Amino acid sequence: MTYSRCKCPSTPENLERLRSVGPFDGWLRGAVIQFKYHGEWARAAHLSEPLAAAVAHLQDVDALIPVPLHPARLRQRGFNQSLLLAQHAGDLLGLGVKDALIRTRRTDAQVHLRAEQRMVNVAGAFAVKPSIPVAGLSIALIDDVVTTGSTLSACAEALISAGATSIQAASLAREM
Repeated sequence: MTYSRCKCPSTPENLERLRSVGPFDGWLRGAVIQFKYHGEWARAAHLSEPLAAAVAHLQDVDALIPVPLHPARLRQRGFNQSLLLAQHAGDLLGLGVKDALIRTRRTDAQVHLRAEQRMVNVAGAFAVKPSIPVAGLSIALIDDVVTTGSTLSACAEALISAGATSIQAASLAREM
């Protein structure tokens, strides 16, 4: 397995860097779908190994922060795939995981939205939990799949507003 060092097609707004394990196709697509939608939680450990390699190529990371699910989506799915990935990758790298972000409102599923609709859908939808300080930290956001980067940008905006000094991201897959 290889991971993509490129910032293809471009790095989303508010992020210094984005690294992904590979394109969202082939075996990686299948693995992500089975993990995310069919409850194959055991895949988290296996998928986190290449994700940790991608995170290791980011610069000066203090903590990993997973992209949050809305509580209703979390109840429906039963787990936050980004949190599981972050926990496993953090263990491999010796980095702490801060479950610092919340969704302030329910958003539509992004999968069927065009790029401009995605930006509007997630704008202002994230906030930092007051009980988890991020000021002065260099953060690596963790997500399973990046399509347009709208979600990561919205998360980064919330973290920057809370005083984080650097926001980078890593994902398993990226739509190319």
